[in-house]
Parts: sequence; C-alpha cells; structure tokens
Amino acid sequence: MKLFNFKFIEAVLVLSGMIIGVGMFAIPYSFAQVGFWLGTLELIVLSGIILLFHLLYGEVVLQTPEFHRLPGYAALYLGRLAVFLARFSALFGITGVLLAYILLGSKFLQYIFLSFDIGGSNVFWALAVTLAAALITFFPLRREAAINGILTSVLIVFVVFLSVFLLFFDFDAGHLAGLTLSNLFIPYGVLLFALSGGAVIPDLVMVLGRERSGVRRAIVAGTLIPAVLYFLFALAVVGTLGAGVGEDTISSLGVLDLKYLVFFGSLIGFLAVFTSFIVLGKSFQLLLNLDFKFPRIMAWIIATLLPFILYLAGLHNFIAIIGAVGAIAVGIDSLLVIAMHRKLKLTVGKKIGALGYFWRGTLLILISIGIIIAIFNP
Repeated sequence: MKLFNFKFIEAVLVLSGMIIGVGMFAIPYSFAQVGFWLGTLELIVLSGIILLFHLLYGEVVLQTPEFHRLPGYAALYLGRLAVFLARFSALFGITGVLLAYILLGSKFLQYIFLSFDIGGSNVFWALAVTLAAALITFFPLRREAAINGILTSVLIVFVVFLSVFLLFFDFDAGHLAGLTLSNLFIPYGVLLFALSGGAVIPDLVMVLGRERSGVRRAIVAGTLIPAVLYFLFALAVVGTLGAGVGEDTISSLGVLDLKYLVFFGSLIGFLAVFTSFIVLGKSFQLLLNLDFKFPRIMAWIIATLLPFILYLAGLHNFIAIIGAVGAIAVGIDSLLVIAMHRKLKLTVGKKIGALGYFWRGTLLILISIGIIIAIFNP
C-alpha cells in the first residue's frame, strides 16, 4: 500500500509538473483584462473540458497494449492523414513549448542571479537552462519522474507561499470587481494552453501500470491541482495589483518595492518552467525514439539542440510562440484524441450513449472555437 501511494503521488506530479508551466504567468493578466470572476468561470469550464480530454487520452493509452506517443496511437486507430497531423502537431507543439521554456526560464534564472549581483548574457542563461534539462533527461524515465516530482512539490509550496503573502500584504477586494465582455476570449486561449498536459499521459500510465481506476484518479488529481493553484495565484496577484498586472506577472511585482518578492517570484517562475521543461523534454525524446525510430542517444541530442538552435536563430517572441502552439498543436491533439477514443469504442464493440456524444460534441465545439479565436483574434 505504501508503494502504491508513492507511485500514485509520483504519477500525479508527472502530470501536474507538465501542466504547471509558462502559461500560469499569463493567467492573472488575462483575468484582470476580462474581470476576475468571469475569468474564474472560464477557468472552471475549461478545467472540466481539459480533464475530459485527458481522461479520453488515458483510456486510449490503457486500452492499447503498446506504449506510444500521440502519433503512434493515431497510426493504430486512424489513417495516414491523422498520423501526419499528429506528427506535425507533436513536432511543432513540443518544439515551440520547449523554445518558450528556454525564453522564460532563462529570464527568470537571470533575475535570480542578479539578486546576488551575478550577471551574464541572455544566451548564457539560455544555455544554462538547456544543459541542466539535458543532463536530467539523459537518465531513464523513473529518475526523471522522481526529480520532476520533487521540483513540482517545491513549486507548489512556493506558489502557495507567494499567493498567501500577497493576500495579506496589500490585497484589495475592489480589484476583483469589474467586467469587460469585449475581452471575453482573452483568458480562453491562455487557459487552454496553461491547462493542457496530455503529452505525458503515457508516462503517467508507465508509472502506475494499467490499473484503470488508479490512472483515472491520478489524471483527475493531476489536472485539477494546477487549476486550484491557478485560481489562488490569480486571486492573490489580481487582488494586489489590479489592472497593473503585466503579461508575465513577475515583472509587475517590482512596483511593490520589495526586492525579495521579485526574487521569490522569479524562483517560482523558474521552477514552473523547469519542471515542465524536463518532463516535456523527456516526452520529446520518447516521441523521437518510439514513433520516429531514432536511436535513444540521437533522440536526446535532437530534443536538446533543436529548441536551442531556434533560440539562437532569433525566435524570441514569447507570446507569439505560445499563441501558435495553443492555436495549432493543442487543437489538433484534442480533435485526434476524440476521434481515436470513438474508434476505440467502436472497435471493442462498445456503444457510445447520448450523454457520451453530448460531452464529446461539447469538447469538440469548444476546442474548435479556441482554435478559431487564437487564429483570428491573437
């Protein structure tokens, strides 16, 4: 029972560590733009939608004897077009997110060391983040998952600490009032990106084994823990800073004239980025190894160097990068998982009831709306 509990916690932290990342720092800004309580309502609705998506993907992984990444499952259940879309989405999405992690992670790391009067160029800190993640992801999944679990636990403590501090420091409930319907869709794309962590569902199953109830509970916990943290974080930041919240949140904390607060905020930011970086980096290696048939060492080299080369090439627009990933990769993945789950049910002879069609259709519509909004209203 003790071993099972440890594995369950490890599996939850694998998913939570993937989800809690760079998207978190755009949530307070998006809530301030639309109105805090309307943003909260969107958080609740989209958390439910993403949870359904994760559960559907979990079911596909559980019912398939071999482990794959999304392109591998698409090859088994859908046609060639689906395989092409899945591979394009995986390569584009994971590379884009890893590039975003390098951009923001290096920025936070630079802030941390500047607190100790230690300088360094942007490229130096970007290289430091890349090499640190490369060293960790070189080890087998079990060690990487354990390291990520430790870092995610520390991250959760820091997020709660900073949020509670802000709530007692200069919290003003008046900042939570207001409503701007014209900005209704600003949190939509941000939350869709910030809540998605389906890439590591196969890793979660590897940790727990194919025990269905345990996997489903881990997916629920791993998806909802970030949602609760996001709410607490947004409540504290918006309640303290109001409309003065910046797009990355941390830079806005400087107006409080508390240097140590910027330091702790940067530390939280770095942990959020780095925990997701090592999980997604490992997932990228497995994708290249299992579905693209690269040798393990070659997959590790490509997963490490490709995002950093793009960074050196001058792709530094953080908002544009995560916007493109959210619009294209998350949308394609969601639609493919819905199609795969339907095909799986039909293959094993299980009928899908009216309620099943209803929430599948709801998920399909909302994801499609998110794609359209992200493309035409960046």
